[in-house]
Amino acid sequence: MIRTRTLPLAGLLLALLSTPASAARLSGTVTSGDGRPVPDARVVLEGPVGPVATTRTDRTGAYLLDAPDGDYVLRVVADGFNAPSQQVQLAGQDATADLRLEVAALAESVVVTAGLTPVTRSGTGASLTVLDQTELRTRQLESSVDALRSVPGLGVLRSGGRGAVTSLFPRGGESDFTLVLVDGIRLNDMGGSFDAAHLPLFDLDRIEVVRGPQSALYGTDAVGGVVQLVTRRGGPLSAGGLFEAGSFGTWRANGTANGTTGRLRWGGGLERLASDGFTGTAPGTGETVSNDDYTRTDATASLGYQGDRLLLTGLFRAGDNTRGVPGPYGSDPNDTYTGVDRVSRNDNQTLAAGASATWRLRPAAQIRGAFSFADRDSTYLSIYTPDTPTASGNRLYSGRSSLDLAWLGVAWTMGGEYMWERAESAFFTGLQGQEIPVERTQVGAFGEGRFERGRLALQAGLRYESVTREALEGNRAVFNPRPPFPSSTTSVLNPRVSVSYRLLGGDSTWLRLRGNFGTGMRAPSAFEIAFTDNPGLKPERTRSLDGGVETGWFGGRLVVDATYFRNDYDDLIVTVARVPGTSTYRSDNISNALAQGIEGTVAFRPSTFLTVRGGLVALQTEILPNDGRPVAPAPFKVGDPLLRRPELAGFADVLFTAGRAGGFVRIDSRGDTQDIDPSFGATAGIFTNPGYVTVDAGASFRVLERLEVFGRALNLLDTDYEEIFGFPALGRSVMVGVRVATGR
Repeated sequence: MIRTRTLPLAGLLLALLSTPASAARLSGTVTSGDGRPVPDARVVLEGPVGPVATTRTDRTGAYLLDAPDGDYVLRVVADGFNAPSQQVQLAGQDATADLRLEVAALAESVVVTAGLTPVTRSGTGASLTVLDQTELRTRQLESSVDALRSVPGLGVLRSGGRGAVTSLFPRGGESDFTLVLVDGIRLNDMGGSFDAAHLPLFDLDRIEVVRGPQSALYGTDAVGGVVQLVTRRGGPLSAGGLFEAGSFGTWRANGTANGTTGRLRWGGGLERLASDGFTGTAPGTGETVSNDDYTRTDATASLGYQGDRLLLTGLFRAGDNTRGVPGPYGSDPNDTYTGVDRVSRNDNQTLAAGASATWRLRPAAQIRGAFSFADRDSTYLSIYTPDTPTASGNRLYSGRSSLDLAWLGVAWTMGGEYMWERAESAFFTGLQGQEIPVERTQVGAFGEGRFERGRLALQAGLRYESVTREALEGNRAVFNPRPPFPSSTTSVLNPRVSVSYRLLGGDSTWLRLRGNFGTGMRAPSAFEIAFTDNPGLKPERTRSLDGGVETGWFGGRLVVDATYFRNDYDDLIVTVARVPGTSTYRSDNISNALAQGIEGTVAFRPSTFLTVRGGLVALQTEILPNDGRPVAPAPFKVGDPLLRRPELAGFADVLFTAGRAGGFVRIDSRGDTQDIDPSFGATAGIFTNPGYVTVDAGASFRVLERLEVFGRALNLLDTDYEEIFGFPALGRSVMVGVRVATGR
């Protein structure tokens, strides 16, 4: 952020309400080091409290921005390139500013997830990964969850093939510790649970991932990290389409368009994916597998208005997916499989919508507001109830407002948020056996200060959260009766501090130190509330710190990063079955755990046509004693590692483009993990799930200027492995397709 003149406190209100300056126009071109135009680069004009205007370059590298008079910082973001920011002054007349980019392993990014206002990658100490559209396209990825495998420290585990339940484990945390957003709209169910299997990426501009607790920014569910999908909107008019088909009866088709019309920025698209899934012989039973099919349809539309003082955005996103659930058919350590489930099936309909407004009072002050809605309706057809599918759903309304202000040399943000959630299931019943909802409201008040001067960048924030569960009627279930619960309120305070210091060097060679400390929280899920006799379940908590070193060489063509992290998890909710001396309830906040490790990444871009990247994570997890007794929840022992967390995991990518051709090679590796019996869970034993190495590769060729053919082989070595014990991953598969694009 740029520094601004300090406003005296007595004159602050007058300055905010005074008439802003007139508007001006800024234009220019973005070129590479050899003078070639760089199309589709993101150009950001940044004021004291965040971006004022954003656009993309056209095919000639040209850009055009409108903004009120004032002093700004001009930045450009393009994958594989970097450029120093420029100071720009607009004073009542048009201005020009050309930018020249140099090859770099990591591009400077302006991200929306690591702070209460957008910040730069180098201006925050957060552990941050940005996956942009160029990388997603070169690797021919078909879903966001495939892209997330390139985030160090984020475990991605899928229980089978396409569309199977997929969980995210951030830095050794639980599968419900990652908050997932799309343009600021929450997608998680009550309590943080989220199935990442159905996240498309055809309409995305980029994916931002912040590791470590972010509850000081987002409140509940951001215990271990945040994943944000940022959709594509605005820029020069462009449209494209894709069709591909291949192994396992799989095909995918999509179409997208985005552009700018006057002050309107718009975008949208539609995608359909279908697959028969695995239809071979089940390793565990010898049967022919069926009921592994999957279909997914997604549609999205976004619209924005960018005025001199007013910025409006809106997003609509809808999805429908259905998948057979054949159950486990792989490893069967206790010889308990009864056969492939040919009946069970899960159907989901999702809807997310949101709108936001930003009103710029002055270059150094603005007011923002946002409203969002997210809804999931699901049915599950079970082998035990083949004629009566059970229904469940989750609905969330959220409203948020804030004031951004540059004052006393610091950029400040303060505001509040209100959320209302309602979860429903055929299994949530009352005294008469009727379905009843679980409802909860959350009220948050937050503040953050951001200071940047010279080589130092500092962020500090605090959020107060009040979580109220509404009264819940009891039930008379034979095995798990629940007494009536009165309304209950819990309050939590979550701080966060992030620091970045560029210790040595300049733009060509540097050494940057960064560190973070924060706490996180996850309020109990609807199932944890509905199936306990404990009216006082509290949020789960984490305390986290990390520290890292980033060093750049050869003008930024080589970047090496190493980070140590430690997460202490407290008040974890576990089932204890009224063990004397532990708890008088069936479930309680008595369990604790530790996760610590080192994340290392390397990015090397020796030329414009070659990029080499890799990451390695060494993780140590440990179950700690329960509160009140020096034991762990049965059947575990104190000191045991957490389930499904490998001690070592890594990846390596080679991406290349040469004229009309491009391609990639990808290697993934994971060590052994501890897992449970696929049929009867932890009570039937803890087993070792062997590690594995997989290789993917693909290539593309641009036949015409706007026509490209491509193909890829997944699991090229046909490795037999299971990410989740008992659920085999897909073997070798091949996909081929064609992509068309138009634009100017």
